[in-house]
Amino acid sequence: MPGRSEESHLVWHEDLGSQAARGPLMGGRGESSSPWSALRRVAPLMILASFIVCLVLYYVSPMGAAAVYAASETTGLDSVTTEAYRKRLRIRGTQRRLPQALIIGVRKCGTRALLEMLNLHPHIQKNGMEMHFFDEDERYANGLEWYRKKMPYSFDNQVTIEKTPSYFISREAPARIRAMNSTIKLLLIVRDPATRVVSDYAQIMETKLKKGRQVAPFHKRVLTPDGEINDGFKAIQISQYAVHVLRWLREFPREQIHIINGDNLIRDPFAEINKVQQFLRLPPYITPDNFYFNETKGFYCMRNETFQKCLAEAKGRPHPYVDPTVMSQLRKFFVPFNEQFYEMVGQNFGWPTS
Repeated sequence: MPGRSEESHLVWHEDLGSQAARGPLMGGRGESSSPWSALRRVAPLMILASFIVCLVLYYVSPMGAAAVYAASETTGLDSVTTEAYRKRLRIRGTQRRLPQALIIGVRKCGTRALLEMLNLHPHIQKNGMEMHFFDEDERYANGLEWYRKKMPYSFDNQVTIEKTPSYFISREAPARIRAMNSTIKLLLIVRDPATRVVSDYAQIMETKLKKGRQVAPFHKRVLTPDGEINDGFKAIQISQYAVHVLRWLREFPREQIHIINGDNLIRDPFAEINKVQQFLRLPPYITPDNFYFNETKGFYCMRNETFQKCLAEAKGRPHPYVDPTVMSQLRKFFVPFNEQFYEMVGQNFGWPTS
């Protein structure tokens, strides 16, 4: 043909030869023993078989689950999206179980950091969303089977953990949890109650500012017009740990409640996480190498063999300026509550008194 190179001319004739080599069923003129012809006939079947094998491995192999989790961590999917994918993933030998451990609080003391750090352990299966099952009547009315179906799939040797910080201050949650499982293990993380109030206020302030709403200065929220501590401010009520822990100790023995020092979790995460490993009777899988200090963020991040992860930007947000006089007044207010708390739990946290 005009304009064709010698190379293309040769290829054209090679194609004609291939057509002629096809058997009657393939539109050719006779049988052929060419290996290329045989490969063309079986190639579609091989591709289909490979696709089916990939699907089977993806949905039933434990390695498939690990791949999904590792991919979600390294690609930066948010925890809610990751949790949605993981909940749909049914792995051979797993089932949904009621939690064997709960992180019950306290809000703004490091509950999310605690959950993510524990999730480094292969024997931990976290439920990433706060369920509010035991502290909201409407959800509790759905029943335990509804709650169980909201849990992730887990193996027999894994501990399923759910986190809802508002359980700690709920009047109903302790008895409801005991009715579900009287031997459940409870994790409670606390920090300096005055600092916790500031952190709580910082989150409230950020949320309101994003919605274009005005925010009262810190001192006007924590103090009454006559200069006394505003005991009606919910952030201050939450920090009265002794008031709330009493309800839990009425329902559970002290040895079923492990209390984590949230201030120390920031400074030395492994020391606190290792105690939790022991409390949950897990093999000592998490080591100091699983934590590294991120100079840019100013706090510890996590890593294992497949990924590195830091908490979201909202975690560790900067606190607003607080007048030292107001902070001192706030700390003095909490002293009797703290002393009572130390006595009730048999643990002195040494929080500032002024």
